Formats: sequence, C-alpha cells, structure tokens
Amino acid sequence: MKLFASDYDGTFFKHQHRKRLEVKKNIEGVMSWQEAGNLFVFATGRSISLMNLERKFRKLRYDYIVGLNGGIIVSKTGEILFQATIKPEVAQGVVELIEKQGINNYTVTDGLTGHFKIPFNWRKKSSYLFKLLMMSSKAYRLSLEAALKQPVAQIAVETVGHEEAIAFAKLVNETFKNQVTAFANLHHVDISAPNVSKATGVAAVAKIHQIKNEDIYGMGDSHNDVPMFKEFNGLTLPEAHLEIKEQADAVYETVGSALSDILLKSE
Repeated sequence: MKLFASDYDGTFFKHQHRKRLEVKKNIEGVMSWQEAGNLFVFATGRSISLMNLERKFRKLRYDYIVGLNGGIIVSKTGEILFQATIKPEVAQGVVELIEKQGINNYTVTDGLTGHFKIPFNWRKKSSYLFKLLMMSSKAYRLSLEAALKQPVAQIAVETVGHEEAIAFAKLVNETFKNQVTAFANLHHVDISAPNVSKATGVAAVAKIHQIKNEDIYGMGDSHNDVPMFKEFNGLTLPEAHLEIKEQADAVYETVGSALSDILLKSE
C-alpha cells in the first residue's frame, strides 16, 4: 500500500481557466489510485469545514484530510483523529499582532467553526463569490470573542502579495517562537500550533496503516508543502516558485499525471 498526499489550493485545484477539466482528471486519477489499494490524503492549510464545501461542490474523493497544515486530521467519515490547538493567550496575542499590522482579512478557527473577518469588496471579482459564501456560512458566524474562547487550531491571514506573506510568517515565528508555527502560502499565512506540519499529519495517517516513508508521496506548490518534501517523496508543479522546485524530487503537470505515473512504475 502506498500513500499520496496532495495540497489542495494551487495543486489539486489550480485556480486557473483549466481548473474544471484538471480537477475532473485529478479525481479520476484518485479513483484509480484507490482502486489499486492505495490511500489518498488531502494535506491542506484549509479548515475541515472549507474542505467539506469543496467535497460537496466538486465531488472530491479522499481517505483522510490533514487540515490546518497538520493541526487537525479527519477521516473520510468525519471522525476527528487529531487536533492541536494554540494556547488561548498566544492566540489573543497573534490577533493583536495582526490588527497592529493593519491586516483586515483573517480567520480564527478550531478547524470546524470560527470567526471570519473581511472587508468586503465587490470590485475584486476573483474572490467576492467565495467571500460571500464564507460570510453567509453558519460555520463562520462566530464573533471574534467567541472564536477565541473556543479551542483555536489556526489563525489564517490574507496579505497583499507573496513577499508580504513570507515577511509576515517570519514576523509571527520570531514573535511567538516555539508557541506557533506560521507558514506562508501564496498570499496567505497559516498560523497553527507548534510542532505540527503537513508532514507530521501525513506521518500520523501513515502510522495507522503501517506505510513506510519510501511509499509516501507528498505533492504541493508552496512553503507549507516543503516539510512533506523533506520527509517523503516530494513532488511539485511547473507553476511553483524556483525555491520550491529545488526541494522537490520531481515535477508533474497535475496530481492526476503524478498518480498515473506512480501506478505505472509500480506495475
């Protein structure tokens, strides 16, 4: 048995004009992969509630979700197998730092529910439908105070660009050293509990099924995917930044093509 862990945004779902066709082919690849007796895992910075929406809309197939960059692990039946949280006083401090930096778009969540703060901009066509959906979602109607009173598994922020995301992730890691782990991902920063990553989450799933590291593949396109590259067979995409490609073992056009190639080589 082998395990394939795929990032979602920018990897399984590329947010490009080809996305519908590519997602369909990726899903077909997952089906073939599972039918061959292997496990497929989504390893993402997203919360479980957001991945549940994607599962419903796009008819995704998977065996597990490693969400919040390793902060939460859920089976395909919805069973929570692991959840790591940020200390309440640290979570409060992170939110204060976000506000101090003038960042107006952020989420505080336990992985299932939370608070979603956003300045709504109808002119930004690329994201306003998603934002409208989030604002209307029951899962994200908590006040900031209520979200901070429940266990906080992740605080995620949106920055104006990739370089800003890298800089803010560095600031958070330096300010709250050993208290949180912050990963830059495109123009977002995901802040989770310390000592968790996509790699630790995938390793926990692999341990359940007694799968060795050499039989594990991790595919992604950003900094939060690098821990998987270091622990397992690392795969990335042509669109990834050069520093990400340099740390991967191979580059594939899509998740579906990577799955097909691995199956072919296993025959």
